[in-house]
Amino acid sequence: MAKATSSGRAAARNPHSYAIDNLVPKDAVSVHPGLVAHPLVTPGVQVQILSVVDATGSASIGDLIAALPEHADPVGAIFALITGKVLQVITPGIIDAHSIVVRCQSGGEHGGVGGAPGPFGCNGGDNAAIDTLSATIPSILPVGLTSVTAGQLRPQVIVGSGKKRADFGRAADLQRPGVYILLRGHDAYVGYGSNVGARIAAGRQMPEGMPERIITITDADDRLSENDGKALERILWARVAADADFVVVNGLPDGAVVKPERYDQLSLFVGQVALALRQEGYMFQASSARAAIAGPRTETGRLGAPRRLDDLPDGRVLELNYCGLTALAAEREDGSWVLLRGSDVRLETVASANSTAAFQRAAWQHAGLLVPAADNSCYVVMRDLMFSSGSAVSHFVSGSKGFGRAGWRPINADADAELTLPLR
Repeated sequence: MAKATSSGRAAARNPHSYAIDNLVPKDAVSVHPGLVAHPLVTPGVQVQILSVVDATGSASIGDLIAALPEHADPVGAIFALITGKVLQVITPGIIDAHSIVVRCQSGGEHGGVGGAPGPFGCNGGDNAAIDTLSATIPSILPVGLTSVTAGQLRPQVIVGSGKKRADFGRAADLQRPGVYILLRGHDAYVGYGSNVGARIAAGRQMPEGMPERIITITDADDRLSENDGKALERILWARVAADADFVVVNGLPDGAVVKPERYDQLSLFVGQVALALRQEGYMFQASSARAAIAGPRTETGRLGAPRRLDDLPDGRVLELNYCGLTALAAEREDGSWVLLRGSDVRLETVASANSTAAFQRAAWQHAGLLVPAADNSCYVVMRDLMFSSGSAVSHFVSGSKGFGRAGWRPINADADAELTLPLR
């Protein structure tokens, strides 16, 4: 590793160092333990350097030089802070303008890791600290290479006894949007709170008694919006409902309007939670890990039975023509409806539509059950999908409340025998 371009001893002989050293009285520099006493580092220089580093968590030596245009020896000032264990170089090899520095972690003379300084300025034996610091800054890549962020949400899962409900309200990390699961025996309740800690502490959501266990899920960086939280509530509800060990005692939430890209992130977020709860033995023990994170395809009662292209569905087939599009559905004897594959689904929902219509578009795109048509005029249904009523099917495919049960028309009975429902 190259040596620093200057040192305190050499700087003392530098004709410019006298003016720098005398910007602040010597006793003011030495009296405060949070300042590095060095002829090249006045309080103003120290604060300026650290402000550049703190802006993003790291800075190159070149950036710090640029921030000290009037300084006689900015590199010397930087290395005075490194020697004082305030800063740390984390890029290996020769020191140059591209070398990256970060703050040292807690401990040491001036906030460093502590112990004898290693080759980069902090405790060289604390490899875990160095690894943590290195992971927080972007790597220096050759021109033409781009680093892609792999994830934007980090689940924080907190589990406690139902008898300690009030403790959730006092936890600082729970004073933010989040979802929760209340468990008692084989009963489960899934909910959302804009302040999830306060919601749990004050609520009586679990019918007929206190929950035995409470599980909260928030984002560790507090990046969940209200819509995110409501969408998470529905995603989590569906995962818990698919767990054979529990019965969800509250109804299916409406969800919220979310973009397909955001749904992807939220589904991955819940998948991480489900996997963690499975590995810790709290939930999702009755199925495989894959099933616990699979998403909409595992939701109970959402998909019709697999059907060959030339097989007629079970029930009376009806047709809905709307906005230049066509959907086919089968009304079954038990009153449920099946939206048939190959049906058209309107791309957008109108403002007056329930949030469920937009949420389900995002969910089924995520699962590959809804794909854009070749001409991008609509979505196309790829598997038979279950609904509770004809109105529910109409609301989903049209994205509007304007088409109800009355809009469906039976297909001519004589043509039923030859009816085929090809995919586009």
